[in-house]
Amino acid sequence: MENNTSFGEKESAEGQGEPWCGLLTGAAPRDHIVQLYQDQQFLNRAVCRFAAAAIANGEGVILVPTIAHWDAFRPRLESEGVDVKAAEKRGQLTIVDADNLLPTFMRDGMPDSPVFLGLAANVVSQARGDGRYLKVRWWGEMVNLLWERGDVAASMNLEDLFDKLAHEQDIAIFCSFLMDNFNGDVHARMLPRLSENHSHLIPVEDYSRLERAVSEALRDAVGPDESRVLEDQLLSRYPGSFHMPRSQALLLALRQTLPLVADDVLQRSHMLYRNTG
Repeated sequence: MENNTSFGEKESAEGQGEPWCGLLTGAAPRDHIVQLYQDQQFLNRAVCRFAAAAIANGEGVILVPTIAHWDAFRPRLESEGVDVKAAEKRGQLTIVDADNLLPTFMRDGMPDSPVFLGLAANVVSQARGDGRYLKVRWWGEMVNLLWERGDVAASMNLEDLFDKLAHEQDIAIFCSFLMDNFNGDVHARMLPRLSENHSHLIPVEDYSRLERAVSEALRDAVGPDESRVLEDQLLSRYPGSFHMPRSQALLLALRQTLPLVADDVLQRSHMLYRNTG
């Protein structure tokens, strides 16, 4: 197990107290976490938090990035105190090229379930290191590669398979999508679908800033008195199976109940979030 002093010092020095940091640090078996990002640095911070915590906790970790993203992750992991070469040598860190692995289980444009689950189970088994690492985490971006190509059905089908993998293999899974949380179509179509096969959503990097932006946008759209009443009513009705920031749940509940107001509030929230960064 690697010394975690550097990891802890790095966490404190950067002041990364966002709830998503704790979520990724303490990711538990069968958690299936999804991150939406547009900023490469946010992706780097999240993935390296997930991986560095696994190393510090004595867990096995599997990363399935593109070569370009691995080239960005590696120096950050090392700056957080992870000896990448040593972790790979002892089998605690497994790196698999996403562009190479993806075609091996795709058939006619869709993931082949038995082939994928068999390949993934083999990777997980190797990552356990003959029992040295009973807990295993997996982060990957094959689902995002499909999403970016416009293969939405294949991407979501693969996410369903990853959710099955998390339960069958008792591992934590984390994935990241290059997706705009303030896009109306994402709210109307993709987030409801992602809620079917994920346990947690990380929609933005700064939760406090999102909270302020959404509250102000809702007040501007419907008035201060109405916004307080509406907020309580919407959140009391919204199902809680998909864990996310309270302000994000409010946006999705508003989408389901008052879609025309939701568009206005989402646009205002985007502007406020961007301008207060």
